[in-house]
Amino acid sequence: MNDGFQIIIMTVLGALIGGLTNMLAIRMLFRPYEAKYLFGRRLPLTPGVIPRRREEASVKMGQIITKHLLTPDAFIEKLGSRETQNFIMLFIDRQIETIESEKLTLRYFMNRLNDGLADKVVEGFNDKLREKVDEEGVNLYGRRIDTLMPEDAMTTLDGKISDLQPQITAKVEEYINSEKGYRDLYTMTDEFVENRGRLARSLKYLMSKETIVDNIRNELNKLIHHPKMSGIQVRIINDEYEKIKNSRVDELISDSDREKLVHSVYDVLRKQIDIEGILDYPIAEFNREMFESFKERGKYQLRDNIIEYMQKNTGRIVEKLQLAEVIKKQIDSFELSHIEELVMEISSKEFRMITLLGFFLGGLIGIIQGLIVVFL
Repeated sequence: MNDGFQIIIMTVLGALIGGLTNMLAIRMLFRPYEAKYLFGRRLPLTPGVIPRRREEASVKMGQIITKHLLTPDAFIEKLGSRETQNFIMLFIDRQIETIESEKLTLRYFMNRLNDGLADKVVEGFNDKLREKVDEEGVNLYGRRIDTLMPEDAMTTLDGKISDLQPQITAKVEEYINSEKGYRDLYTMTDEFVENRGRLARSLKYLMSKETIVDNIRNELNKLIHHPKMSGIQVRIINDEYEKIKNSRVDELISDSDREKLVHSVYDVLRKQIDIEGILDYPIAEFNREMFESFKERGKYQLRDNIIEYMQKNTGRIVEKLQLAEVIKKQIDSFELSHIEELVMEISSKEFRMITLLGFFLGGLIGIIQGLIVVFL
């Protein structure tokens, strides 16, 4: 055989062996997808490298990504970047514009979080309000009157009671000396004279009814200003005042009256607070000055607070997300054929170069072998 032809043959064979071996090795990274058996025994190198090591590879991939790529420090650095700040500010500006232009309410945002949440909040608030009013009503119902009054109010009330006797005397005197008082005394005197027998009727022959009424009125004026009468009035007033102060509310108000009072208080409070009106009121109209201030300055503070909060809690958030487990599950969910397509698509040029390098090295080795055979 011609030496040159022999070298060519060995070069071609070496190139084919090197190139085809590399092609087979690349192919065996994925193929076969499943283990192959012959006479009940698994054939070597089946399944391919990646299918056989898929579980280990997905775990390692998740660990590599979370420990070296998607680390808390990487997230913190990204959150502090100007790009992120501008993105958050753009989001806040859009929300402010939407709230203002569409007159969004608290009810809208609550129902976005959970359908029917606003109605549940209203119902829960009213139930809690009624419960608190009932609870306070029961507590107050068993307390003494003087314990319900503030100290300053009690001092003022004590002073008013001290001035009550002169005021009563003045009112009684005013009534006795008034035209109405005179008519009432005249009527009572007339009834007394006419209905008390002959002796009483005989008085009208001794003096006129007008004279009798004038005498009675004068005596009554003397009586109400008598020191003993004043003392009696003061004692009666103070005794009754002390009884009232030391009385419990349930001694003065019946259970039915208490229920009516509690219900009335609840109705007044519910109407005054009007939680439904608050939920339906546009957020931008609650306090226009405050809203404008937020648009000008507050939104920047909100942005900074959001970033600061996320930076402080990034480690915990990443831990809760369990990114390594998520990545592993995603990789495990891929079909092997899909993974092969992805890898081949990404590394097709490199695999082609490996195959060509196999042909080249195989051919080079063939040439060297041919030269060795020829010269030795």
